[in-house]
Amino acid sequence: MSHIVLAIGTAAITASGCVWYLPAIADLQAGEDRPRSARTAAAACVTWWAGLALAGGLLLAVPDWEPAAQIALAGLVAGVLLRVRAHLQSRLEQREEAVRWALIDPSPAPLPVHPSPRALLGWLLVGLAIASLGAVSILLSGGPLAPRLAAAAGSAVAVSTAFLLIGLGNARRHRA
Repeated sequence: MSHIVLAIGTAAITASGCVWYLPAIADLQAGEDRPRSARTAAAACVTWWAGLALAGGLLLAVPDWEPAAQIALAGLVAGVLLRVRAHLQSRLEQREEAVRWALIDPSPAPLPVHPSPRALLGWLLVGLAIASLGAVSILLSGGPLAPRLAAAAGSAVAVSTAFLLIGLGNARRHRA
C-alpha cells in the first residue's frame, strides 16, 4: 500500500476525531475553571490525537512507515499514561468532595456502586470478538510463525484488556 494512501487515511481519521480533541482543547484553555483530572484527561486526548496527526505527516515526508508507527505508538502510550493519571486524580477529587459533603451533611454514606453484569458481559464479548479477529488476521498475514504468534497474542491481550477496562467503567456508570 502506498504511503500516500496511509497518510490520507490517517488524515481522515484524525479529522474525524475532532469531536474528541476540540472539546479537550477547550478544557485545556479553560485552565483553572476545570478540575485537574479533567485537564489531565484532556491533555491525554490531545496527546494521542497529536501523535496520530504527526504520524500521518511523517507518512508523507518519510518513505518508511516505521518512524510514523513509532510516533503513533509513543503518542498512544503517553496518552494512556496521562489518562491513568487523570483517573487517579479524579478518584482523589471525589474522595475530597465526599469528605467536604460529609462535614456538611452527616447522612449515611451512599452504598457502593456495583457494576452491571449485563453491560460488562456485552463489553467483554465485543472485546473478545475484536481481539479474536485481530489475532486471526495477524496469524494469516504470512511470514515467520513465531513473531506472528507473539504479535497475535500480544494484540489479543491488549485489546481484551482495553475492552475489559472500558466495560468496567461503563458498567459502573450505568448500573441496572
